[in-house]
Amino acid sequence: MFLLRKTQYYFILNFSIYYIMNLVLSLTEQCNLRCTYCYYNVSHVERELVMSNEVLEKSISLALDRTIELNQDFFNITFFGGEPLLRFDSIRKGVKIAKALVKERRSELAKYFNLHFVINTNGTLLNDKIVAFLKREKFKIYLSLDGPERSHNIARRQQNGKGSFRLILPHIQTLVDLDATVLSVVTPAHVKRLAKSVEWIFKQGFRQMTTAVDFDGNWTTEDFDKLSQEYQKMALFWIKNMQQGNNIYLGTIYDKIFIESTGFRKRGLTCHILKGGISVSTNGNVFPCTRFISSKENAKYKLGNVLNSKPRIFTNAVAKNIYTFLDRDKHQCKSCPIRYRCIAHECACTAFYTTGTIEGISPEVCIHEKILAAICDDTFAKFSQNKP
Repeated sequence: MFLLRKTQYYFILNFSIYYIMNLVLSLTEQCNLRCTYCYYNVSHVERELVMSNEVLEKSISLALDRTIELNQDFFNITFFGGEPLLRFDSIRKGVKIAKALVKERRSELAKYFNLHFVINTNGTLLNDKIVAFLKREKFKIYLSLDGPERSHNIARRQQNGKGSFRLILPHIQTLVDLDATVLSVVTPAHVKRLAKSVEWIFKQGFRQMTTAVDFDGNWTTEDFDKLSQEYQKMALFWIKNMQQGNNIYLGTIYDKIFIESTGFRKRGLTCHILKGGISVSTNGNVFPCTRFISSKENAKYKLGNVLNSKPRIFTNAVAKNIYTFLDRDKHQCKSCPIRYRCIAHECACTAFYTTGTIEGISPEVCIHEKILAAICDDTFAKFSQNKP
């Protein structure tokens, strides 16, 4: 079995061996930024809803019921948005509610589970009060950061159209100290400087990051050729750090290698859709994962609403459709050797936002995954030959 440094290995191993319930709470539809690739960017003006205390409490209670029912090892509550720090009051209330409910129901537990708190944030609204709270409650932070100023400002902009880098810059060292994991989005406009942006992020002191491509249907063959070159540079950067004993996690490269070398599959490592996770919109609509979230009454893949007295969230027709997706291979991919580490096959969120259905396969995503898998396989071969 291929192993990296222990802290990295256990970071992934925890998600494959232990059972996790991940509740994603969309506290607000509002955001202080207007990122051009945001999947809400065309509807920002309409997005005014915020989560009520009733929805907040009922969402946590529903997910706790599910945690107990499935005998999970971890109960993660992820505060999401919009920008969740716009509702810092709700974050504090959510933590208080969760702790109280867990304490109240300890007697029902067949075994002890760990309660963890997570936040996805653009990091621009931090202050001493918020930082102290995040430290005290041991929050895991996922930070949206695309690299140095030139790269970050390509898409992450303020409401007035200006770049947002200078809003995040004063907080970078604090976020490093909080051990934030960086999430960088890649568009064709970012490709030229991608590898340098990744190196810059690690030079700031961050130890964990990954990149995600914005599949908008506009990637060209030339764009993918450039991206392939940047991925190769990133892979060499990763190899160099591993050989030097630097404990960094670069998910873009590492995750594909780990899945191939251990025999696991992506759905078992990082995808907790429905069986181990639910997402709740500001008005209480329940969905199988994050990218589906919508406050619209007729939203696709809506499982129910937490405000209903007896929601059949986990047994209705929508849920059964999700279970079918989880238990079967996509017929288009049955002969593909990389299907179990390919987001086109394994990730319902990616399939949904690129094709409109969880069963769909985006040709753009398919091309990307084959490129990245080949580079990661080559990287693993080189690392195995030269590892200290």
